Amino acid sequence: MTGIPGHAGPNVSELSAIHRRWIAERHRRTEDPDYREEWYYEQCGSCRFWLPLSGELGRDYGACANPASPFDGRVRFEHDGCEAFQEAGAWSTPEDHEAHRRWRLYLHALDGMDERGLVLLRDALAAEPDREMALAVVLRALEAVGASERQEWIELVPPGQDREHAESRARDLDFLAGGPRGVPDDWSDWMQQRLAATSSDLAMLDILAQAGRTKRIRRMAAERRQAMGGP
Repeated sequence: MTGIPGHAGPNVSELSAIHRRWIAERHRRTEDPDYREEWYYEQCGSCRFWLPLSGELGRDYGACANPASPFDGRVRFEHDGCEAFQEAGAWSTPEDHEAHRRWRLYLHALDGMDERGLVLLRDALAAEPDREMALAVVLRALEAVGASERQEWIELVPPGQDREHAESRARDLDFLAGGPRGVPDDWSDWMQQRLAATSSDLAMLDILAQAGRTKRIRRMAAERRQAMGGP
């Protein structure tokens, strides 16, 4: 997009119409009941093949450049995703993107983890307009704070599916702290993926390599098992 008069870039009504058309093409919607845990971390904006648009549309949209993706060469919404996701290690947006600056500030506050910083972060999240960004920050915070502090973070998420997701993550973290029990079918995708990436239990890795819920979980468990000297 450009700022040249006559082009769609500066025209607010045209930009709104473009957004309405493009958002309807979304591949994955967080409100869907079958939205998987891992997809919260595998969204287009953090894929290494994401090329954000410039201008106003770059706040939400970019081009997919992944040759393995069915969306290669197409404009996608930043919170969308596909099975060909490859982690880039950071969200990619135009440098003048206000949401990108907020995201970096949130991560900086979480890294510091001093009490004053956490209070300011909670205050900021209470007014955060991007629901998915707020949830992502809360999910990170739940891992960084003690079990007794998690509820006040959960309450920053509006009641509904997002809060249920945060509550589920807190239960998973409690479960992990006590040592996983039961069978993998009872564990969330997030827990299976975390165990596949971090567990030192060869028997558990073998189970996940064989019966993990997704191909990625099975592959991660098999690779970790092999790296630890398993058969």
